[in-house]
Amino acid sequence: MATTAPSLSSLDGSFPSASGLDSPLTPGVDSDILPSSKRSTALTQKLTSVLSTSYADHEIRDTLRLLDARAIHNDENTRRNLKANAQREVIDCNARIVDDFGAVAAQLKRVGDMLSTLNSTCASVNGHILAAKREVAPVLEEAGTLMKRKQEGEMKEQLLKAFTAHFLVSDEEVQYLTSGAEGIDERFFTALARVKGIHKDCELLLGYTSATEGDEEGSSRLGLEVLESTTRTLDAAFKKLYNWIQSRFKSLDIEDPQISGSIRRALRVLSERPTLFQNCLDFFAESRQKTLSEAFQDALSGAGGGGGIGAKAIEFSTHEPLRYVGDMLAWMHSAAVSEKEALEGLFIGDEEEISRGLQEGRVSEPWARISGRGGRTVPDPEQEDDEQEQIFDGRKALSELISRNLSLVCQTLQTRIDVTVRSSGDPVLTFKVFNLLDFYRSIFAKLLGEKSTLAELVHQLQSSTLSQFEKAMDEETSAAVASFDPEPATDLAPPASLATALSQFNEICRARGPQMTEAELERLFGAILSGTITACAATATRVPDMRRGSIYKINYMTALKATLANISAQVPAAQTPLQRAAEEIQSLRDQLVEFVTTTFLEYSGVADLTQEIDTRRSHQAIERRKWLLDNLDEAAQRLDEFLSSALMDAQEALKPLLDRTLAQDVVAEAVEKFCGEFDELEGLLETLDVETTDAEADSREEEIPDREDINGPPESLRELYPRTGAEVRALLS
Repeated sequence: MATTAPSLSSLDGSFPSASGLDSPLTPGVDSDILPSSKRSTALTQKLTSVLSTSYADHEIRDTLRLLDARAIHNDENTRRNLKANAQREVIDCNARIVDDFGAVAAQLKRVGDMLSTLNSTCASVNGHILAAKREVAPVLEEAGTLMKRKQEGEMKEQLLKAFTAHFLVSDEEVQYLTSGAEGIDERFFTALARVKGIHKDCELLLGYTSATEGDEEGSSRLGLEVLESTTRTLDAAFKKLYNWIQSRFKSLDIEDPQISGSIRRALRVLSERPTLFQNCLDFFAESRQKTLSEAFQDALSGAGGGGGIGAKAIEFSTHEPLRYVGDMLAWMHSAAVSEKEALEGLFIGDEEEISRGLQEGRVSEPWARISGRGGRTVPDPEQEDDEQEQIFDGRKALSELISRNLSLVCQTLQTRIDVTVRSSGDPVLTFKVFNLLDFYRSIFAKLLGEKSTLAELVHQLQSSTLSQFEKAMDEETSAAVASFDPEPATDLAPPASLATALSQFNEICRARGPQMTEAELERLFGAILSGTITACAATATRVPDMRRGSIYKINYMTALKATLANISAQVPAAQTPLQRAAEEIQSLRDQLVEFVTTTFLEYSGVADLTQEIDTRRSHQAIERRKWLLDNLDEAAQRLDEFLSSALMDAQEALKPLLDRTLAQDVVAEAVEKFCGEFDELEGLLETLDVETTDAEADSREEEIPDREDINGPPESLRELYPRTGAEVRALLS
């Protein structure tokens, strides 16, 4: 029984031994009948072929797996018929494919027959269509012409309706815009906006058609008629709006805090006509000028029950100029604040809309110029100076309107303040008025702007008040200087006029306070104190005694320094003149110290003795010693006499000094300098004593070398001038 062959998948690239297979060359032939040489050659070739074949190739492996999947048994019969079986399967497969393609060819033949039938049918239908087309062509052409005419007619109808709806103003809208019986309400503004749009569109269309070739005369004429009609309607509408605003301004209660939105809207729209807009503001300003002027007069006289300041009339305080001026300025400030709060809604909220309206208005009214009335110029290098674009500034316009409203009040205020200042004879009071004006100028500058008319008016009042103050001070100083004594008082005290001037200076500086600048302080110093200080300095130069002259200068400079020190806490700018005064006093003090020290040296004889010793340095030692022995005793007596009363005399000489501490410091420093000079003299005497003693001894030895001095040792210079530096300090302390 034959053994079942192993599975092909188990070969893994190798076949069974050649002994178990038939020869591939002679299948089915017994190998025993072949010669041994042929068998050997065939086997060799077979082995060579098997060994040279690579069974690791993927195609071979896939083929073997395919055979394995077909469940073919690996036996002798299967191996022998493998190729034949494979070829038979291929032939069977090809036969089935041929059969299938035959069925497809039959179907294609039937489709071809159907297409031929369809082509013939279509050719027949096409012939019928061409015949029908030739018959209906005139009818279609006539229908197309009629449809085109219909479309053109419909388009013209739509254009006519659109033109009528957009470019023609209804009688009702014209009634709203031009009739005085109709009020100013939402319907007016809506109709006005529509007419402005029509007017602008007409201008654009006329500009386009005039630039287009082949323009029709009829369309241009119609556009001009519509433009002229809308222009007349707009002019009438703005005139009506202008009259309505004026009538509302007449009955407007400015004290009532809110201005109605209709007036704000009307002004915003009227800004497109700059001339009418400015006329409205002028009319309103004139009305407010009269109202505010009457209110100010009522406040002055008390006829109106207060006028914003109180029930008491302002003129009741004319005897107090500072209060009188302050009440008037306070009323002015209250009125300006009220005007700003009431009118702020006119320009600030709608500032951009008004600016755009004015810019548009300049196109329609090129002659209109609003320069200086709420406008600011934007430089344009491509335009001339008088053609530069102006931008509306709402805050500036508000400030100028308020200033114009208060112009009559400002005139009255300026007159009354000028009279008050000129009639006041007190320079201090005049400067306090100046300080009050400066305070209100800063308030008005913050409220309305630095360049506002009201702020500039107060600045002018300041200048005139300051000039009046300087004039009054100049007259007062001239009178005081003219009354000066040619020489200072016996006690060397500062003149009374200086005390008065210092008191005024102190009071004015304290009233001005920390806001005073160095420039203002210098100007104030020049107006009040400069003339008096110069006169005091001239008086000091006429004093024959330099010591008394220095004391007099120190006294009036000390008074000035005390005043500056008193105000420096409240006026920081006073530190600079205070430092200069202190430096001047220090210089005078040093001069006084030198004077007292010189007096000590002269009256004590120390200066003379030191000078004589320096003069005799060139003499021989014996001669110099002889002079010292003859004069030191007298110099010592002179020193003792000086020391007995020197301190009291110095203190008495400096008694006119107002600053006692300064006087003590001067004496103490002078004593210290004198003691230093005395110490140098003492050291010089000790040195001379040694030198002259040795020289005299040598001289005696040369004259009598073999015998001793019968008169004893030479006399010591320190014994003749016995005072020591410590003793002098003790006596002068």
